[in-house]
Amino acid sequence: MSLLERAGLVRQEGLGDDHVPPSPDAPADSGAAAEPAASASAPTTDTGLASAAPVPDGQTLEQVYAASQVPACSYPAERLLRLVAGLNAMEETLRRQTIHAIDAADESWTIDDPLGDAAAKIAAIEQHASGLRAGLGQAETQAQAELAELRRKQDAAVAEVKRQIADLEGLLTREVTRGAQESAAIESALQMKKEAVSQELATLSRAAADFRGLIAQFKTNLTP
Repeated sequence: MSLLERAGLVRQEGLGDDHVPPSPDAPADSGAAAEPAASASAPTTDTGLASAAPVPDGQTLEQVYAASQVPACSYPAERLLRLVAGLNAMEETLRRQTIHAIDAADESWTIDDPLGDAAAKIAAIEQHASGLRAGLGQAETQAQAELAELRRKQDAAVAEVKRQIADLEGLLTREVTRGAQESAAIESALQMKKEAVSQELATLSRAAADFRGLIAQFKTNLTP
């Protein structure tokens, strides 16, 4: 206890209503931590460095605790964690005995204060974590629904485009077939016209030849 008193962790005497915590400038032994014990005048908003650590949704642990209305504690759990870390060189049983001795020597707090604070903060953390997991589950469900709807719309759009392509291909085939048929009909009509004219020309040529032969045969017998 004398060693802890020199380190500024406890005071063995004068722990009453007028108890004042040791000065931060008090010399510390190289083998002990320099974490002062909390007193009645100590700030109640000290939540330790861990309160600055962000959680995934952007809130700090301090904001998580505030949202769950964790009550202020004169000796928060983070301070006890720092005290335990400062005594880390001790064997575990001796470390627990030392902390209980500090608790017994300092009437401004009891070990139940930081333990109750830790329990309340655990509940707040678990509640917030549950909300995060639930929110993530809802986001996944919504994302899956949106992806399914997107795939449905995409499949419908692709099917419509394919249908339109099939219709255009059918139209193309029909137009090519109709064009080929009309071209064949025009060519056939032209060929028939050529044959008819050729036959008619042949008939006319034969008739003219007959008439020329007739004229040549009887021309000398014709009167002027």
